[in-house]
Amino acid sequence: MIFDKLFKNSDGEFVNIMDVLFGKEELTNYIYTLAEAHAIDLIAKTIAKCEIQTFEVKDGKVQENKGDLYWTLNVQPNYNENGTKFLYKLVTKLLTDKTALVVVHEKSKSNLLYVADNYNVSNGLLHGKIFTNVEISDDEGNSLRLEKTYYQDNCIYFSLKNEKLETASENFKTNMAKVLKATQKSFIRANTAKWRLKNPGGQPTMLDIETKQPVSYEDYKKKITEGVFSDEEAIVLLSEMFDLINLNNDNKKDLTDFEKCINQIGSFVAQKWNIPLDVFFGNKTEKSTGTQDFITFAVDTYFEIIADGLNVGLVGKEDFLKGEYVAFNRSNITHKDVLDCGSGIDKLTANRFSRNEINKLLKLPIIDESWANEHSLTKNYGVAEGGEKEDG
Repeated sequence: MIFDKLFKNSDGEFVNIMDVLFGKEELTNYIYTLAEAHAIDLIAKTIAKCEIQTFEVKDGKVQENKGDLYWTLNVQPNYNENGTKFLYKLVTKLLTDKTALVVVHEKSKSNLLYVADNYNVSNGLLHGKIFTNVEISDDEGNSLRLEKTYYQDNCIYFSLKNEKLETASENFKTNMAKVLKATQKSFIRANTAKWRLKNPGGQPTMLDIETKQPVSYEDYKKKITEGVFSDEEAIVLLSEMFDLINLNNDNKKDLTDFEKCINQIGSFVAQKWNIPLDVFFGNKTEKSTGTQDFITFAVDTYFEIIADGLNVGLVGKEDFLKGEYVAFNRSNITHKDVLDCGSGIDKLTANRFSRNEINKLLKLPIIDESWANEHSLTKNYGVAEGGEKEDG
């Protein structure tokens, strides 16, 4: 996962964050990976919160059906994960590794779905790929290698590889590493004290105040610096014949240059994932269209890719062509407050939405009353015949 890239080095060893900040590890890669983890988390959480609807053909009509497949996709895909967690793991895996494999473990009542951690894939092009040495795991650190060989009919394979985009990312990180290194050196150089100890010539030999013994220049310099560079409060005894001057006193720098570099890295990552900057950095305004742009350009494509995979792997061609399918319900991506939706509810009611249909959109309980399923037309709408408007 991407967080392994963040906290482990190329040898698989965990990285100390202090080593990263103070130059023992690659600072650019750390910041970039953190920004990319944030982008992937935004997309994965948005998709994972959505309901996956299942539809079947009944009495010659396509109707929503909450059966075994609905339960598997939304509530319990396997014994270790709920539906939201499973979907979040799938999207994170897909966006991080650019490939993801979901294996179908057949059971008597309903199939179980697992996102594979590792697997080997065949290199065939004209026929379906074959997957072997599939490994799955849980959050407790338990892992299992499945002996079964998986084909296209008992697994779902996703792939998003884009070599040109990855090359651009690597080039950007290489260039930013140089900028950050120069910024780091400049910051350290500007904020590191450089002292000048002025020692006039022709002065009598200095005597130690305590021992009354002669003190050399080097010994005196050492005694002064022990107090100057101490982390604790100290009083420095300075002879009148010496003058101690901080040469770097007026050249100190703040972290502004670092912040600019970090923002530049974040902006590049946001652009790579098509995430509006105000959404990525969390500084949206009331008039911003960032959320809509985020859903349209950063998320919608993955909805389609995952839905296509689920239809291929779980519905199948024959039933799909009959009218059965699965699809994401995207109506609840953004939070809806029922009080803020008053005028919208009124318009939906006026256009023949029943109370229960509106409640479903708002994630409110279904009302077990006949009136809640009635459809009313309260506007002067009618069917146009002969170019004349009918009275409503």
